[in-house]
Amino acid sequence: MDQEGNIKQFINDNQFRIDVESLKKYQCAIRQFLEYTDKPLAAITKSDIRSWLIYLKEKGYKPNTIWSKLTALKTFFNYCLEEDLTLKNPAAKIPFPRVEEKLPYYLSIEQMIKLRKLLEGRLQERAILEVLYATGIRISELCAMKIENIDWSERTIHIPNGKWKKGRIVLFTHQCGEHLKLYLESRTDGHPYVFLSLKFKDRAISPDVVGSWLFKNYAKSLGFKVTPHTIRHTFAAHLAQKGMPLECIRVLLGHETPNETSYYARLYNHARKEKYDEFM
Repeated sequence: MDQEGNIKQFINDNQFRIDVESLKKYQCAIRQFLEYTDKPLAAITKSDIRSWLIYLKEKGYKPNTIWSKLTALKTFFNYCLEEDLTLKNPAAKIPFPRVEEKLPYYLSIEQMIKLRKLLEGRLQERAILEVLYATGIRISELCAMKIENIDWSERTIHIPNGKWKKGRIVLFTHQCGEHLKLYLESRTDGHPYVFLSLKFKDRAISPDVVGSWLFKNYAKSLGFKVTPHTIRHTFAAHLAQKGMPLECIRVLLGHETPNETSYYARLYNHARKEKYDEFM
């Protein structure tokens, strides 16, 4: 099997374990590396990977991006080893680059008020915002939501295929429920997805439209940064300020890796300190 065939096999065998967006990034990184080395899988060495990482750094790639690309190679070569496509994983012992620990950016209460006011009268867009803010779900999870996943009596939403294909249950507030119902009651179609494409009303809205179109326009109108992931950070920070334990927030966010937990632990501590400083 050629290298392209190996990549396709890797994607097919992992499509039920790794989320779609991550697989796209993995595929891009793997192809980029293989084009750089121009070697068969069995001939690739640790030095080849180190050389590529240096090349990426010299080209101006940020440490976070290099971290992501190395993760893709480690996962891919581990798969190749398991499938007897290679005799070793040349990426296994290569350390990740040091990443500057920046605090996650989130909105203040005042900024959330301005964002909500901007979306007054826009039923679907306001419902999207309220669901993101009330649940902390990822944009890919929001776009895949189906009406049948909502339990109105319990005010919960079942997320069947989160990151790493792990399902979980998230909660939503009365305020979120009111906007969600208002939007759904305005629809006359019978489509199963909660949020529909702005242009094609027979399909689910895409993450690109929400992030690169809707939220990009919100940021321009408001004069401050706001993305779907900003709202996920805001969800976590505001719960921390209200006193919810970090472990509970971690479960609601659907974290699986220590790196994710560490990232949000910094946000948690910063948000709690901000609340403390208000009273001192």
